[in-house]
Amino acid sequence: MACFISVMNAPDLKERLQAQDKTLTFAMVESNLIMDVFQLLTAATKAAVDNEAGKLSTQSLNSEIIYNLSPTKNIAESLKRFGITEDTKSLIAVRIGGNPDEVLADMSKTVDGILVSFSKLDQEKDMAKLRQYYKIDPKMTEDKAILNWIIGAMAMKNIQ
Repeated sequence: MACFISVMNAPDLKERLQAQDKTLTFAMVESNLIMDVFQLLTAATKAAVDNEAGKLSTQSLNSEIIYNLSPTKNIAESLKRFGITEDTKSLIAVRIGGNPDEVLADMSKTVDGILVSFSKLDQEKDMAKLRQYYKIDPKMTEDKAILNWIIGAMAMKNIQ
């Protein structure tokens, strides 16, 4: 995973995603909708397990990571909310597998932005959108409780 700010080529990246460009070898997530890295690890782990079992809900492992971040089963809505847009200024790139140094080099070559530490996530998150998308009780204010709610919402979407 890598976190980028001041992204300058979001429109190009979005266009490449829509064209299903196979040279994009990682998922790109709106960083302002990530409460904690654990949220990403949960989504990526579920995607990897579903891929191994041949049970992806989406067309690729990368889109599955984004889909798994959402509390809804609506794939299009999930990708629209949690994937990048033409206006994205900060994103997190996620790839499962590969040599870490090579993966980071590929991400840095592809994303025209500034690579930063994940500690910057606190400054990026949009609590209003997180509360809206995950239907978080307004009385809930503690970060740990909010993260637990988010992880629970992600996990529960597939429970019938």
